[in-house]
Amino acid sequence: RRDPFPSPAQRGEASRDEKLAAARALKFLAFNATPEYKSGLIEAGLFRMLLQIMDDSGTAAEHAASCMYSMAREHQPSKLELLCVAAHRKLVEKLRSNAASKQLQLNACAALYAISCAGKPHVAKVVAEVELRDLTPLLNPPSAGREERTAQDEQMQLFAALFVVNLLHAKVKMEAYEAQSLLEGLGRAHDEAGEAQARDIINLGIKKLQKRLAKGGGGGKVPTSSLKRLSLSRGTSRKFDSSSYNTGSSTHSDGANPPSYGGGAFGGGGAEEVSPAPHFQKRKSGLFRKR
Repeated sequence: RRDPFPSPAQRGEASRDEKLAAARALKFLAFNATPEYKSGLIEAGLFRMLLQIMDDSGTAAEHAASCMYSMAREHQPSKLELLCVAAHRKLVEKLRSNAASKQLQLNACAALYAISCAGKPHVAKVVAEVELRDLTPLLNPPSAGREERTAQDEQMQLFAALFVVNLLHAKVKMEAYEAQSLLEGLGRAHDEAGEAQARDIINLGIKKLQKRLAKGGGGGKVPTSSLKRLSLSRGTSRKFDSSSYNTGSSTHSDGANPPSYGGGAFGGGGAEEVSPAPHFQKRKSGLFRKR
């Protein structure tokens, strides 16, 4: 917990295997850590060390991104500290990188989603680094039933959709065609989401984009199929940090595989299973009042 590498020099001299072992251990520590324990990890300089580990693009980086996600779940100080050390920039870099593995991109997207749950004033920092058009392909994985579609594709689609909904609460500049593409992507994610709670949250983003297009933001026309979604459920007014929502198992394997997000769909050798957590319910009070 205090520091797998006692001095900066040792951090720099650590072998790839040592970094991998440290990243895996830290991920497991963070997964079920209490808020007090997470605060201790922050004070020990956890996030700066994770950023050093993420300079790589291997399995250690996958563990590091997963650790950031676990830390940010249900822990506002972790969200704010990750923003303070500019972890969101590194995560966006990995999300965009063609050299990054699909698992690293998934873990980076999950961590960005959890960070974006920090609240409207802080989402702007993430928006400044993210191009929404870069997220559009993540909302449109191969169609269900096709051989190329994987559990990772499905989880990436859901995390990306929830992340987009959070980003839409900030002032995001986009052209009508970009809003239309996002609307179609969110519509697909909504239809393919397995949980009603997730569909409720995605529906909030759909409505926000529909209103934007209906106002003539660039002249886009809202398709009939999208208009039908206006009759979908409007979400709930429950107040909670939904990045804490977790229906997965807390068991770990000793394998090097990073965590799978939800359902144990990755098969043998996987680590803990964490379901993505929808955020930004409509609230009667607080930061997210309906305008």
